[in-house]
Amino acid sequence: MKYGRQILVGALLFAIFACADPDAELRQEFRAASLELAAQVEPDLQKAIVGRDGWILHSGEVRYLTAGTYVGEDAQQINDFPPPELADPVPAIVGFNKQLAERGVELYFVPVPERPVIFPESVLGGEVFAKRETTPNLHPFLQEVVATLRAQGVQVIDLTQTLLSQRESPMGRSVYYPSETHWTPYGLALAARELAAEIKQKPWYEAVPKHVYRQRWIMRDHRGGMFRDYEEETGIALEPDHVSIRRVWLKTEEGRVRLDLQNPQSPVIVMGDSNTTFWGKFDSALPHHLAFELGFPVDMLSSKGGGANETRINLVRRMRAEPDYLANKRVVIWCLSARTFTNARQGWVPISME
Repeated sequence: MKYGRQILVGALLFAIFACADPDAELRQEFRAASLELAAQVEPDLQKAIVGRDGWILHSGEVRYLTAGTYVGEDAQQINDFPPPELADPVPAIVGFNKQLAERGVELYFVPVPERPVIFPESVLGGEVFAKRETTPNLHPFLQEVVATLRAQGVQVIDLTQTLLSQRESPMGRSVYYPSETHWTPYGLALAARELAAEIKQKPWYEAVPKHVYRQRWIMRDHRGGMFRDYEEETGIALEPDHVSIRRVWLKTEEGRVRLDLQNPQSPVIVMGDSNTTFWGKFDSALPHHLAFELGFPVDMLSSKGGGANETRINLVRRMRAEPDYLANKRVVIWCLSARTFTNARQGWVPISME
């Protein structure tokens, strides 16, 4: 019944936008192919899904692609893990934004677009896009929740077009790779640059003491989680990706120093899921890139998982342990995977800062 309803929703959207949208037919093909992939998933038994052109997709990514709209009453149909009243992400995000605003802190909400949205050839194959100069957004449902949140006062940084338009650099860097669900250091650098451009416009920015940071791009073989899951499930080992990594260090009189990611005096907090912490062992997580772009360190309150709730709980615990923690804070960056909208198992729990 669920997939039947999703096909109907997709067909209705296609009929509405076909005349005005030159990519409507391709979006319909993308959705149909995503549903075919979803039909192959064995629940609770399989993570690695074989996509096209060498991509190994996560079952959560595929679930996200087939979800359709995930705000309002539709969220209850899409995310059947939590109680129905906690399925819609909008009230929790809007409530969090309001609580921060009451304390003089701005929220930047950053949902990270999923790999198949930025590389739709992972679902449809590259031949479909061979004659195209640009890659279209074939899964516009994220923009629906972005618009809904913005209409209620939330500052959302939608990176979809940035990542689509710059998904591969002239230097051979890519924002995603077939073996790994997390975005790459190149993708993180693009995101940090966009966030920093917003923050640098704030009247308080110039007064923040600045530091000098150094960067160096290196190449590493990376056999990501999806290739490892695939090998575990099939016994077949795949060759690693060659990933370009930007390492960031603090420059001091004694030489370069690795960044401390716990900086309670910083005016900027980074919180979220593993999209903010991954690549940290290479000095290339989101806080490293933000420090390089901003010229000062940020304070990280992220968690490996639990991007919807646990990271907010971390902030509240910190506030209760240190009542003046938010006194010098100006910005909170809440960054998480877009598929959190469809797979938050506890839903989006209202969390009070009192």
